[in-house]
Amino acid sequence: MLHRRAFLQRAAVGAALLGIPLASAEQVFGQEPPPLPPRALLERDPERYWAELRPQWLLAADRINLNCGSVGCTPWPVLRAMIAHILEGETFRDPAYPWFGYEENARLRELRDALAAFVGCRRDELALVRNATEANNIVCNGLDMQPGEEALLTDQEHPGGRCCWEQKAARFGIRLNYVTLPKPPASTEEIVERFERALTPATKIIVFSHITTVTGVVLPVKEICALARRRGVLTHVDGAHAIGQLPLHLHELGCDFYAASPHKWLMAPKGTGFLYIREGHLEKLWVNIASGEWRNYAQKAYRFSNLGTSNLSVMVGLKAALDFFSAIGPEHIYARQHELATRVRDRVRAYPQLHIANASDDRFYGGMVSFEADPGSLQPVFAACAARQIRIAGVTQPDGEADRIRISTHIFTQPGELETFFEALATGLGRA
Repeated sequence: MLHRRAFLQRAAVGAALLGIPLASAEQVFGQEPPPLPPRALLERDPERYWAELRPQWLLAADRINLNCGSVGCTPWPVLRAMIAHILEGETFRDPAYPWFGYEENARLRELRDALAAFVGCRRDELALVRNATEANNIVCNGLDMQPGEEALLTDQEHPGGRCCWEQKAARFGIRLNYVTLPKPPASTEEIVERFERALTPATKIIVFSHITTVTGVVLPVKEICALARRRGVLTHVDGAHAIGQLPLHLHELGCDFYAASPHKWLMAPKGTGFLYIREGHLEKLWVNIASGEWRNYAQKAYRFSNLGTSNLSVMVGLKAALDFFSAIGPEHIYARQHELATRVRDRVRAYPQLHIANASDDRFYGGMVSFEADPGSLQPVFAACAARQIRIAGVTQPDGEADRIRISTHIFTQPGELETFFEALATGLGRA
């Protein structure tokens, strides 16, 4: 049992960090988090298992979050690990050095080992950063390119993966070219063919998302990277959405660089990310933030984690997120996300005025489904969702481009919440 003084301290910190009333924090931190439901229940009664898992999250009962594609929901075991480390760190019992931001320490080595095993690469190929945007910028700003050389992107890149290349083009005279992705794709071959047609003799690097932020389409990374290798072109994959939504094996994918934001689908603390740099390219990139070890190539990928004093506690939380994922079973998580997303896809297909933008086939979606309609026609759906406190992602266009809605389903999503969204959809489309 916690000493009362330690209990009150932990509750106060939890209240401050999580923005919840102190009384609620005292209730939560004064007891152990609920245990995970038994694995046997998942086999015997899956719906009950996922319902009993829901208390692992601090989710308001009067809100529905169908947009963890933007920001994920971190479960209690991860939050507690992070907060416990914040409190522990402030006792200053740890050695003065090393500390995160400079030299690697035991906690970070343990995290990098676990992360490398999870994503299928070597520890020395992983740099710990704050998010995919930072990782994308490390590659873009660290890669030498001459005026006239070309980066090939897609028309569905997130600003965090696109704008660094726009700046590089403005500063240094490189050229940008774009692949228009099909919405939805008919086949893997169709996508790869579009990339192949867009390649030119000047193309030095292909930059594309594993799962795009615009529609949630899963791109055939392995096939695109194989095409690039045959043409002597580098590949950088923005995997912000992929970790925790799809199984990953970076060596098998064959990319040269890979960025990720585990705070989305892996449900890690906000402010955690990683960059994978294939072993043979570790010395080809300049660091973006130069500190004392900027040219210590013996550090390998950790050279890109020398960011100055940073928050080690969120990285402790990332390790806890990997442990949480493993305790449930990644294969069960991926399957549940996809199962719920399929329910969304099938319901959307019932409306002839809606057009599925990504989920034409199981290969092309994980836990996100997006759909489009005529400009302005989805505004009533957004209003119906807002009235029911449903958080979704999307845009409405008064003219020009189509309206679009993107729905994210995760293991905390309950079937009843989807039914509430389906009710909002029907109301907004005048079918209630």
